Amino acid sequence: MLCLYIILVIFITGPTVGYSSDTVSEKGATDKLKKETGGKRILENFEGYTYTEKAEFMYDKVFELYYIEGFDLFLENYPCQPDDRGFSYLWPFSGVFSAVNAMSRLPEKGENYRSDIDRVLRGLERYWDKYSKAGGYDCYVVEFGGGQKFYDDNTWIGLEVIRAYEVKKDIRLLNKAKQVFNFVISGWSEKGGIYWREHDFKTRNTCSNGPAIVFALKLYQITGEQDYLDWGLKIYKWVNSNLYSPGGAYWDSISSEGKIDKRTYTYNTGIMLHANVLLYQITKDEKYLNEAEKITQASLEHFAVREKDGIRFFPDTPWFNNILFKGYLALYEINKDSTYIEIMIKNVDYAWMHARDKYDLIGPDWSGETKGGTDYKWLLDQAAMVELYALISIWKNQNQ
Repeated sequence: MLCLYIILVIFITGPTVGYSSDTVSEKGATDKLKKETGGKRILENFEGYTYTEKAEFMYDKVFELYYIEGFDLFLENYPCQPDDRGFSYLWPFSGVFSAVNAMSRLPEKGENYRSDIDRVLRGLERYWDKYSKAGGYDCYVVEFGGGQKFYDDNTWIGLEVIRAYEVKKDIRLLNKAKQVFNFVISGWSEKGGIYWREHDFKTRNTCSNGPAIVFALKLYQITGEQDYLDWGLKIYKWVNSNLYSPGGAYWDSISSEGKIDKRTYTYNTGIMLHANVLLYQITKDEKYLNEAEKITQASLEHFAVREKDGIRFFPDTPWFNNILFKGYLALYEINKDSTYIEIMIKNVDYAWMHARDKYDLIGPDWSGETKGGTDYKWLLDQAAMVELYALISIWKNQNQ
């Protein structure tokens, strides 16, 4: 069904980047990796390149293999899988948005990518439910059926809309961020906490509440409106009262019956680290800084338990780890301790050399033990690698 659908798209709109086997064969993809840049062939042996070059390389791969021209949308996986729909879901799309925003801030190269923010924003609007009074982004493209609205997906998107606003200074983006925030807090439960998705009252998750704190605090920093700070503090108090584990990581969710799902993920811990940093910056209350440093130490002890070649590896979840890395970067701006940043950099350095597949996409197991993992790669993971290399480039340029 998927292949028939995209064949129709190609017939109607012309060849799409990243799908047609005639356009990007396995050999053709490999040949295209070794393209000329600035008079030299780059990345042939993948050694000795700057983080900017690595970010640009992975960025080009995402647009070469996943981008669907004419729609400003992307494939969910490459190669396309039998159960995939015609386009990616909103969550992986949000990862591309994050990557584009990061690329737009690259030292000396950022200007080259700022026009792509507009391209991503055009694609993003295909997920917006203009028929709903509450607004919000569906989990899938509205004109092709849409789907459930997830509060966490909307929050990740809202944070990227704010970052795009910071680059472009377009008031329409700030207004859109406010709209998204209003949708997110419409999911607040009478018992406290934001539900995971609209019309589903089974769980309230760290992934829907943690980023909502950061979202609220970012809006407060931009607008100075007290209501956003009040929401940030309100959600923060609820998360810490219900989903903070004694070990310093954060549990996944609490059910309507009060049962806690004690699974832990790097992004839940990372976003709460970021929330504490922002609260310290806003309030100057040392308790938030102390909490941020406690969470940071716990994150390494709890998650980086596998070691190889002297490196402590984080779990096989690149996008989740990227959220944790952003927390590390935020804390560094206060305490200037680069320890945890450097450990994450060693992870992605190792992945660059050891976790590549036949398309030169990077597998989620950064240790390389699974040799690239599956024979297809998820858009979200590749977008996260783009952003990680871009963020490292930015950080090194600013601090070293």
